[in-house]
Parts: sequence; C-alpha cells; structure tokens
Amino acid sequence: MDLLPFRSKILIFAALILAGGMSAPALAAEGQITAGYQGPGWYYVGDTVVFNGVNSVGNNTLLRITGPGLPAEGVPLYNLGGTAGSGNPAKFVTGTVWGFTWDTSRVDQTKLSSGKHTVTVWDADYPEITSTTSFILKQPDFYMTANPSTALFGDYISLNGIAEKGVSYVKINVTDASGTILHTFMSPVSATGAFSYNFHVDMAPGTYTITGVNPSMDRILKQTLTVTGSGSATGTIATPSPEAQVTTLQPAETTAVIETTAGAGGIVIPATTQAPLGPVTPLLALGLLGAVALDVWRKVP
Repeated sequence: MDLLPFRSKILIFAALILAGGMSAPALAAEGQITAGYQGPGWYYVGDTVVFNGVNSVGNNTLLRITGPGLPAEGVPLYNLGGTAGSGNPAKFVTGTVWGFTWDTSRVDQTKLSSGKHTVTVWDADYPEITSTTSFILKQPDFYMTANPSTALFGDYISLNGIAEKGVSYVKINVTDASGTILHTFMSPVSATGAFSYNFHVDMAPGTYTITGVNPSMDRILKQTLTVTGSGSATGTIATPSPEAQVTTLQPAETTAVIETTAGAGGIVIPATTQAPLGPVTPLLALGLLGAVALDVWRKVP
C-alpha cells in the first residue's frame, strides 16, 4: 500500500498549524448588569439621585452619563467635563448589588440642561456588557450656581442665580461639614430675580455648602463648593471621595447593550458574552504534532 499521500497529509497539516497557529476558546464572561434609580424618574438640577442595580459580571462597576449638551459617549457623573467614555466607580452594597449616589449640587450645574439624561453602567473588565437607565433632569425656576464648584484656596468664586421675584436680597451662608456657618454675605436681587455675588476662598480643604435664603422665599437655594488644596506647593491636598475619583476607561467599539426599564431595579436581563479565541504557542502545537507524525513515519514501511 502506498502511504506517501498519508505522510504528505501529516506534513501539510503540521505546516498549516505552524503558519496559522492553534486557537483555543478563552473563558467566557457570564453574568448580568442592571441599572435603575430610586424616585419618580424626574429631578431638579441640585437634587440627589440614587442609582442601583446588579453586577454579577465583575467587581468594578462604572457609570457615565449623557444628555443635552453632553458628549454622546458619556462622561463621569462627577466630572461632566471629563474624558468622554470614562466613568465614576460605584460601590458594592451587598453581594452583587451596587449603589451610587449622585449629588447634582456637587457638579458644574452649567453643564446640565433640562431634558432626558441616560446613565450607562458597565464593568471595567467587560466593557462590552452594559445596561442603561434614563430619567428627566430639569433646571429649577430658582437656582444658584458656583463657578468654579471645585477650587483652591485663594480662588475667585462667582455665585449667580435666580431668586423668587419680590425679594430685595438673598442672604448667602457658607457652611462647613459640621454645620458651622463660616461666612455670611448679602447679595442684592434685581427686579427680575437675578443676583450675583463674588468672593475669594479662604477655607481649608474640604466640602462646603453654600445656601441662599430669604424669609419671603419658599425654596432654599443650595450649591456645594469643594476646596481641594491651598493653591501653593506646600499646601495639603484633600483626598477626594471614591465617587469623585474618575476611572478613565474607554468602552469597546462593539457594545452589546442591555436596556432596562427606567425605575428602581429595572428589568433583569441575563447576558452571556463569548470571549474571542486566544492563540496557543505555535511551537508547542508543532512539537506535539511533529512527534505524532514522526512516530507514524517510522512505523510505515
């Protein structure tokens, strides 16, 4: 029996393995990510929104937001001018349940407009698995903003807002975390309700609450100011809260999106993603097949 064709097939097969490499399936990411929020589904800019959900895919849950005037790729909720596609980390509450509290008074409110906003949730290790939840933000009729809302010692802060008509002034209090009033300013209010007041930061690093009040006003105007350092080389820089830290991670170009219905808990939809095939060392494959081919070659007369 002529076995040369059989030997040739063995050699050709071994050569193809060496040229193309051998692939083996990698471990697949199995699990689910859900996203929702607590509350009615609409909020004023300045309110606090609590998000939660489940991440059984990995251990590093991230959130980004998009909406009117924000990049389509989304930005971190606590850094609206940050890198597009990056997000803030959430905390695991228990087991696979995560939670994230977004205090909109702590961000640059000038970047938030009235309209529908969408938060995307994903895991840093599996960016192809995402979940979204949408809600409505509305700029209040009466408000106060601080520009900038994060500052250094000595920085110039500009407070601007709209107060209820009919009041002649707004009393502005700067309060520390313990509730102690450090400064009180009086700002006149125009006939249209507009007011503006400027001051220099002279507080130590920390988070401060700025309120605008008047006995005739029904609503208290509130804004958060974060002082991060002294502004000098010898200054002490405060450690930002975990939620304020930004993790810059670009999501994959191909994204499998799992939508959840707006509302706490959302709809839980399982997602299974098959990871791409990974290469095995060609030399190892050649060695194994070469040994088999040589053994067959020797046994054939």
